[in-house]
Amino acid sequence: MTLKELVRASICGEMEDITGCETDAEAFPKAVEVAAYLNALAAEKRDRLPDLGRIFKEGTGFRQRAKHVSRSVEAALRARALRAEKATAVYAALVRVMNKPEYKEAMNVLAKRELAIVAELKKLLAELKKPA
Repeated sequence: MTLKELVRASICGEMEDITGCETDAEAFPKAVEVAAYLNALAAEKRDRLPDLGRIFKEGTGFRQRAKHVSRSVEAALRARALRAEKATAVYAALVRVMNKPEYKEAMNVLAKRELAIVAELKKLLAELKKPA
């Protein structure tokens, strides 16, 4: 992917994550811990968006998109984990193509955070699968 494609993929992915997290959190209010985590994740990504806009010098005007609701809490967590894995790959690719060291470091931090998100989501998923 070119730099421009990676930039668009990262920004659009963050917007998709925000919408998806908020939609799934609203859809499953009985899963209190999961809903709280998804709302916190959406807030974190919403705060991250202007920073990405400054780094990429790209518009990040957030547009809420219609998003289908996951069929279950487990499906929502799996979808978020898959998206975080894709984001990790995009940020790792951005590290390789960016020239400025401070931007490379910022992309490294984001890639590591996305890996941490994957681990947190898988932990939540494992807790849900435990017998009561």
